[in-house]
Amino acid sequence: MNEVLLGLTLAYVFLTAVLLLAVISGRLHWIFKLTLLLLAIGFYWISYQGWKQAQGWPTDAVVPEQFLMHYAVVEEPDKEKGREGGIFLWLTDLKGHQLAVEPRAYRIPYDQKTHTNIQLAMKDIRNGSVQLGQRSPKPEDPVSVENKKAFGEKKYLLEFSDLPDPALPEK
Repeated sequence: MNEVLLGLTLAYVFLTAVLLLAVISGRLHWIFKLTLLLLAIGFYWISYQGWKQAQGWPTDAVVPEQFLMHYAVVEEPDKEKGREGGIFLWLTDLKGHQLAVEPRAYRIPYDQKTHTNIQLAMKDIRNGSVQLGQRSPKPEDPVSVENKKAFGEKKYLLEFSDLPDPALPEK
């Protein structure tokens, strides 16, 4: 993966040098030159955001419906320090009841009920039980301020259970 990043960096440097040469020596109108430079800067930012996903940073995508949980870290909200809090999960998708090729890091917003469920699951993991997780829709409380704040956001709960023992073939 590091070779890919080095190659992309060199490609961006080369393209920037060619763009800079075209802007300096070209007989283009200054508005067109400025537009080219702003587009190049915009593409750098877009590619940086895309590479965060490829370099193992946690994604904000929805957690898979069924997954195998490897580990979790919970950051509780802290109003004094201005932290919103978050839950970071290391999961393997079980789409089609088969393991995905590689685990993935997820970040979900902090929720007290999910925090409690994850603490219990982590306790079981430390005791040697592999944990299966399932995403289920969260029952909405219309009076809750949290739901009013998260208009349009899909809320869900994470529930965990022990991995069942494998079925052994008959002798």
